[in-house]
Amino acid sequence: MAVASYKLDGTGRLHHRVAIVTGASSGLGRGIALALAREGAHVICSDRVLEARQDGFEEDKHIPTHEVINNNGGKAFFQKCDLMNVPEIVALIRAAVEKFGKLDILVNNAGLWMPLRDYVEETEEQWDAMFAINAKGTATAMREAIKQFLTQPVDEVSGSRGRIVNISSAAGGITAIRRETTYAASKAAVAMVAQNAALDHAKDYININVVCPGVVRTGAAGINFRTPEIITEMQKGTPWPRLGEPSDIAKAVVFFCSDDAQWITGQRLAVDGGFTIGIPL
Repeated sequence: MAVASYKLDGTGRLHHRVAIVTGASSGLGRGIALALAREGAHVICSDRVLEARQDGFEEDKHIPTHEVINNNGGKAFFQKCDLMNVPEIVALIRAAVEKFGKLDILVNNAGLWMPLRDYVEETEEQWDAMFAINAKGTATAMREAIKQFLTQPVDEVSGSRGRIVNISSAAGGITAIRRETTYAASKAAVAMVAQNAALDHAKDYININVVCPGVVRTGAAGINFRTPEIITEMQKGTPWPRLGEPSDIAKAVVFFCSDDAQWITGQRLAVDGGFTIGIPL
């Protein structure tokens, strides 16, 4: 992933919108944060640690995400947040409002993944951690963001009080994938809490949608992309001639955050190179 450049002429689709991205230090979250900034958003980059994963694939991983944005003329800052820590989630929302006066967008990207294994080999500790972060942490961040949205008027331009995009997975309720049972169950929860909350809060002009990535090259899943046998299997399962990059997911998130998606809520969008439509021959 190359160092980003930004349009600062006021024509970006998210000009002066305020966005939180969880898990923003590396991988999908980093790509999403950079894409939102490129469209003019002020970005709160949230993660458990400031530094990017050094086993990731970003060319500029030695520079923290918020610094990449600021160095290119955007506005961003880092806010530590562990999704297993409710006070830190509350503080994250508060920090965005204290810094920029409002909150327009929450992208729930932070999550836990573990190397592939048969279900019988998974442990209670892995199950508890997966649901604590992927499901409960995401749900708590959504609730706190919605509380803030409800204090804000409907924006005359966007037609919305606020937008939430949850990053689920192709394995999160769209299709079954071998050796990812607990991860898939937790990511299905991420999708369903979004759809149910969207139903509750459509009346409040709050958009809540879900992006379901397929196989994407990130540091978190780096072991897969450094194992030739696994790469071959992933390519067999993806009809499109290449596997995914964080920018593929980021573009879908930007769309859901834009005014073009004003009348879209409660939807799941698979961004997966055709992974969920069938097995290629």
